[in-house]
Amino acid sequence: MTPYPYERGGAENLVFPKKGPRAVVLCSGPEPDPAVLHYWLHGADLFMCTDAAGHPYDLLPRTPDVVIGDFDSLAGRLLDGRLGPRYLQVIDQYTTDSEKALLFLVDQGFEEAVLLGATGWRLDHTLFNCHLLERFADRLRICLVGRETDTVRVGPGSHMSWDLPEGMAFSILPLSGTVTRVTIEGAEYPLLGETLAPGGPATISNRIAMSPLLLSTGEGSLLVSFFRHAGIDDDEDET
Repeated sequence: MTPYPYERGGAENLVFPKKGPRAVVLCSGPEPDPAVLHYWLHGADLFMCTDAAGHPYDLLPRTPDVVIGDFDSLAGRLLDGRLGPRYLQVIDQYTTDSEKALLFLVDQGFEEAVLLGATGWRLDHTLFNCHLLERFADRLRICLVGRETDTVRVGPGSHMSWDLPEGMAFSILPLSGTVTRVTIEGAEYPLLGETLAPGGPATISNRIAMSPLLLSTGEGSLLVSFFRHAGIDDDEDET
């Protein structure tokens, strides 16, 4: 059992179940596994690409509804979109293409976004995209889908419960500074009212010992990353 029961589609994902209008955004980082992209598109109300992400678009599992960005990567290749996506050019050097996509979704009344291709290659882009979960927390629920993990934000005063299989690996990291009263139940390495801060203590490569996994917080926000498979290789634990 994993959070990817493919026959049910991304709307029923166990980590990030659909609760409102949802968009899938394919960003310009490393291409996701086609099966993972197809999975998340099942049940999505809108499919967006940023700039050249996914180009040529007819090779994707579904034609994007919207392509957004400053189009610096598509110079000389931009189509008119009459038989394909709708192109939205936003010339703003103070926002990234990923941020432009999220601002558009907020304006259109969406409540959830799944970002793929938003991690890897450039560390600065990866860190910036992680912080988008905090910056948009009052406007969008966001899931950051990486090569191996699905990452969500857990905000202040939260009480979370995930019905996930034993042995599944997960990590938690402070997102906005110090996080107080962190309690984890159902994990191999539980916590009871701990304070977590950037730089330690280490709270990565934990595993689910008993379902449901329970997580509660006091002040501050956490990033919680779940591995899609039941565990991770032992030689990856110390990376």
